[in-house]
Amino acid sequence: MLSPQSIITSTEINQKTDQSRFEELMTSYEDPVRATVHRLLEEYVEKAFSEFMEGRTGAVIPRASDGKPTRDYRNGYRDIKQVPIDTMLLQGFLVPRNRAGGFRPDILPRMKRRAGKLASLALELFVHGMGTRRVRRAFERIGVKVSGLSKSTVSEISKDLLKEYLSWINRPITRPFAYLQVDGVYVSIRKSSPRKAGTLMVIGITEDGHKEVLHFTLGTESEKHFDEVLQSLMSRGLDVKQVKLVTADGAKGPINSIVSHFGRDKLQRCVVHKTRNILEKCPKNIHDELKAKVSRLWNQSSRLNAERYIEKLRAEYEAIASRSLECLLEDKDDLLRFFGLPDRHWKTIRCTNLIERVIHEVRRRTKVMETIDSEMGCYGIVMGIVREQNERWSKRSHWRKS
Repeated sequence: MLSPQSIITSTEINQKTDQSRFEELMTSYEDPVRATVHRLLEEYVEKAFSEFMEGRTGAVIPRASDGKPTRDYRNGYRDIKQVPIDTMLLQGFLVPRNRAGGFRPDILPRMKRRAGKLASLALELFVHGMGTRRVRRAFERIGVKVSGLSKSTVSEISKDLLKEYLSWINRPITRPFAYLQVDGVYVSIRKSSPRKAGTLMVIGITEDGHKEVLHFTLGTESEKHFDEVLQSLMSRGLDVKQVKLVTADGAKGPINSIVSHFGRDKLQRCVVHKTRNILEKCPKNIHDELKAKVSRLWNQSSRLNAERYIEKLRAEYEAIASRSLECLLEDKDDLLRFFGLPDRHWKTIRCTNLIERVIHEVRRRTKVMETIDSEMGCYGIVMGIVREQNERWSKRSHWRKS
């Protein structure tokens, strides 16, 4: 039995040890709040360890790792370099250990979950267009040192997003989509190289205004590649009969593929792209004037009025801007097809502006990703952007006013 004197001595020793450890933490952090939290949690783990070791010290018990009989006793500490607690990061966290092993304080799984959240946060910051140095500085502001974060890690941390993409690209399509928009974007693989990866994207909109990115894949805007994209959508459940209109720019590959799968009567040429083409062919001295008048064409109240307006443009500009008029007239039917659908949908379905917004985000966020060095990296980053976009779109109908 311990004497009162030995109890006092033991208490004093523990107090000195606690004080010494606290001073060590204060020197390390230079922050009394973080040092206090750190020490309190270590004391909590120490108490849990003491309870765990009751009846085990000196006893022969099976070792946790392999079941080999081992005489158990305390065996120093395990030093965990970083432990995230809420928004606070603790460094050099000491966990007691024993020779036979098996001690697992319940706080450790929670610490691991916090660390997992920090890893997810790092990935989201990359997806949102932050470069590696900015990500590192953002973590350092909250006391997190990310020493392994370098240019070569971007494609590595996007592996989880690549797995997500493989699952997403095979998901069934259960909604009947009335409108599709298709377009492509080229993403630089390396900033110092002219090499670019083409990304084909398809967006769908339902009658009630639900919209989402249905598909994207790397590839060129060739007819063969776009055939594969549409066939993939159809195999996953896209109902071709429900589709009323497919909007595309002037690339021949996608247009030929759309016509062969949906028919010519469902093709809508993007009026924004076409306007640019028309203006490229007009004399500079009437550029602004013609631009204003062509813009009025798309805002006519009916197909009949649009046809009449084109005749007025022909009479006024055929002599001075014949190439521009030819450019307009050669695709007239494909440009005016949207007039046969509900007028509240016209502004969206007559152009590819909706998909252009997503493509703009892809360009903006990959611009700082000079470390994207493979197709795998492209898939991962674009998947993160697409997922975020679909989550945002799912919150309200497209036809409902903001």
